[in-house]
Amino acid sequence: MVLFCALGTPALGVTVERVPRPAVGSWTVDLTPSHVLRPEVRAEVDEMARSLNDRGLGQLMVVMVDTTSPQRSREFAMELFNRWGIGHPGRDDGALLFIAYADRKAEIILGDGVDEPDDQVASDVVMAQEIVPAFKRGDPNDAVRGGAQGLKELIENSRLNNPVAVADAPSAASDDVELTDWDREAFLRTPHMEVITVEESSSSPNVGLFAGAAGVLGAAGLAGSAWLRRRPRKCRTCGTPRVRLSEAEDDAHLDPGQRHEEQLGSMDYDVWWCAPCEDAAVERYGRFFSRFKRCKKCGYVTGKQTSRTLRSATYDHGGEVMVTVRCGHCEHVSTSRHSTPRRTRSSSSSSSSSSRSSSSGGGRSSGGGSSGSW
Repeated sequence: MVLFCALGTPALGVTVERVPRPAVGSWTVDLTPSHVLRPEVRAEVDEMARSLNDRGLGQLMVVMVDTTSPQRSREFAMELFNRWGIGHPGRDDGALLFIAYADRKAEIILGDGVDEPDDQVASDVVMAQEIVPAFKRGDPNDAVRGGAQGLKELIENSRLNNPVAVADAPSAASDDVELTDWDREAFLRTPHMEVITVEESSSSPNVGLFAGAAGVLGAAGLAGSAWLRRRPRKCRTCGTPRVRLSEAEDDAHLDPGQRHEEQLGSMDYDVWWCAPCEDAAVERYGRFFSRFKRCKKCGYVTGKQTSRTLRSATYDHGGEVMVTVRCGHCEHVSTSRHSTPRRTRSSSSSSSSSSRSSSSGGGRSSGGGSSGSW
């Protein structure tokens, strides 16, 4: 379930108690004075919300206010998460993207069921690669769209929803294996934006403890990936140090599919040139989260995925969805069907509240997630 709530507030900021839940059937609320969210973006977020919730995988809410002053944005987001009980009871599968628009702050709060080390790193990547860059270039709609999509995929790919697959798979930091929907080098991708460590709260010390530790681990991993990507290379033939070409220079050594991937932002390529041998070594770096999928025909990550519910999940049985991937490079279209788990029953209190607002309740967070600013 994805909920977006954008709230315009007076100068001193809105209180957590005054943030309204949206009406049933709607997962986006924009109360900013200028109505920041475009209708088409609200529709996209609503569809992501329905898809995630109907499959019983988790709940994702995105809340925007103008300012939280005098309260810190991290404290505000944490309090709101647990006040609303984002996530299903017993699973704690919620995630909150909170934005204080006038304060230029963004927060990700993860439920206790989806805040394992890989989830924490993935949260940092969503913040650094999707949310903060979009806000910095003045596109809040793209920040909301990209952040919601990234956190939706975080929940879908979490250990909670893939207990067997994730338990058998190596860590995302390994570059010895091929990972589903990720390239083997995905963890080595250098982020172009920094992830700002979670603010510590004097009134909520546990939040700072958990989120601060996650921030340290995530920052260490991202710093290591940057060093690995830029470390010196030598030509295996002549032993001469290779030179890393600029973005403008490396296009001449990429094929059309690779250039298409770079244009979409689904992949990035580095070309290391050896002058004596006139040899180019091409290295490929993926992203943890991408809106594009690998095409089964041409192999490039240039496919756009859409899904259609064939059978909605209920409390008695699972559902089924049809997934379609259309490749923008070779125009190949592939379809597949996937089963979805049964829905999880909420507590009686949350059930009664669902008649007047979007259903949530029962989920808890100890403060895992990420912080960012622009």
